[in-house]
Amino acid sequence: MKLPSHRIGSALLAAILLVAGQSAVQAAEEPITVIARYWVTPGREAEAEPRFRQALEFMQRVEPGSSFKMYRSDKEPSLFVYVEVYPSQAALDEHRRTTNPARAKELGPTPAGLLARPPEIQEFRVIGN
Repeated sequence: MKLPSHRIGSALLAAILLVAGQSAVQAAEEPITVIARYWVTPGREAEAEPRFRQALEFMQRVEPGSSFKMYRSDKEPSLFVYVEVYPSQAALDEHRRTTNPARAKELGPTPAGLLARPPEIQEFRVIGN
């Protein structure tokens, strides 16, 4: 039995939409890595490091399902980097909605002039298995 071409096209379109929908759901459930770079004003690293550690400990305590690590550059001692891994887009969204404001409230405002320039924050997603 031969199907009319419009039915084949409709079936193909439905299959493509189904796969695309599944891909979107899978993408929402894949881990997201955030890398945040902070450049501290030279000479103020000793003031910044304990503050960054407090922020790190706060995030680790309130979001045990995510991973947070902090690094300091050997080459540029005023550069501090957070590497954050969230299990899903929903977890990252929740971090932005609740954890960031709560952390800011707990630590208070960043002291004037502590940062030499605005932080750079980038998101990364896995591109292969």
